[in-house]
Amino acid sequence: MRKRIAVVLSTALVVLALGAPTASADPDNPPDFKMPFPCGQAWAMFTYEGHGPADGSQEQKRIDMQWPDGETDGADVVASAGGTVSHVEPGGVHIDHGNGWFSQYLHMSDRVEEGKVVKEGDWIGNASNVGTNDPHLHYQQMYDFDGNGYPTEGGDGGPDELVHPVIQGKEYRITPGNAENLKSTNSCDGGGDPEPEPEPEKTALTYTGDTSISNGSAAELSAVLEDKAGEPVADRPVTFELGDGDSAQTCEGTTDAKGAATCPIDEVEQPLSDDATVPLTAAFEGDDEYEPSDDTANLDLRYVTGRGYGLSAKVPLPLLPLVIDPTPDTGTVREANAETASPECAEGIEALVLSAGGLCSEVVTETGPSRSTATSTVADVSVGLPGLPAIEVSGITATSTSTCSSAQGSVSLELSIAGTPVSLPDTPNFVIDLGVAGKLVVNEQIPADDADKGLTVNAVHLTALGGADVVIGSTTTGAFNCP
Repeated sequence: MRKRIAVVLSTALVVLALGAPTASADPDNPPDFKMPFPCGQAWAMFTYEGHGPADGSQEQKRIDMQWPDGETDGADVVASAGGTVSHVEPGGVHIDHGNGWFSQYLHMSDRVEEGKVVKEGDWIGNASNVGTNDPHLHYQQMYDFDGNGYPTEGGDGGPDELVHPVIQGKEYRITPGNAENLKSTNSCDGGGDPEPEPEPEKTALTYTGDTSISNGSAAELSAVLEDKAGEPVADRPVTFELGDGDSAQTCEGTTDAKGAATCPIDEVEQPLSDDATVPLTAAFEGDDEYEPSDDTANLDLRYVTGRGYGLSAKVPLPLLPLVIDPTPDTGTVREANAETASPECAEGIEALVLSAGGLCSEVVTETGPSRSTATSTVADVSVGLPGLPAIEVSGITATSTSTCSSAQGSVSLELSIAGTPVSLPDTPNFVIDLGVAGKLVVNEQIPADDADKGLTVNAVHLTALGGADVVIGSTTTGAFNCP
């Protein structure tokens, strides 16, 4: 048995005794003290230096007890002999057995009420760690040698009243560092009061439902309820709350034979936060048999992004560099709900080496499931860069669409180079070599590397010697937090 450092509750109490010793008091004839535990339980008894206290004559007379074969914390403690509960303190019970004899029990949680008359084997409390650092029962026996009663006004209740405990007919003189096991014979004939109603058993609730949810779609919330041994707890209600505050959505399920409770949120409606998560709480309120428990989680909220613009250009012309910012530009759209971003169309762009007309862009997001579609249209574009043949593009439409299941793009346009129409295949990333001076990529499609699903589609992308870069009809979409 390991050595412990315990905080022992005071034994020097000042209360009125319920009865003075009678004329038949006899220190040599103690009550038939039994182990203070139900019949058949075997407990380890031990002590440590200073527990007696050690004063040369008293040795170690106080005993600590733990249950090697069971759970000490919460174990029932019963009267080791019949008597009257003379005092109850935080963690402690004192019993006056009459004829000058007393017993004391410390470090208990629930306790019998003061003044109650108990028989051998009656419940008086539950072993715990009240006043100490690990669960055990402190037990001692006293005799009123000074004739003042124990504990009583003027009586010290101290070491001069402690005796070596006699338990089940044997006197125990346990030395520090040693331990003895003893099996209780307390009320093995069936005596004693019935045990009190058991305390509710601890439970654990674990969330097991959807971890990724989408606005406009259903979500399945579920959790498993188990007892402290890991066994399922059936037929108990579990409440789920998705979100918080004004956006909270709730439902309730009942645990089945496997301890699983499930309920649906028919249509998720949650705001998109910076971290794109939604708090979830699952709770079991508890009952007479089981203690309450809960679990929390942060569910990923699916969302989409999109951007579209008609044209951008950077041409490092001598003396007069040409820079055209994306026009018209939706900017980056980030949404978990259904929205449309559509800036005003640009009627035309006129520059020294470039002109364009009828430029429009739009991003549309949808829910149930999440979807983002970016569209860019340009009526016509003319490009005449030094060293390159004239390029004419018309009827341009570029589209990018992303969901959690796919990302797709398409382009339609008509192209002529140096006045000659060019036949275009219906395949992405078609490259037209313009010689050492540059190249043209039609239906350029670039998968996103920062999204679960995502794609950038450029209708026409022109690069030329010297760093010229012209993009016509650009669209980008992405889908995030996909399951």
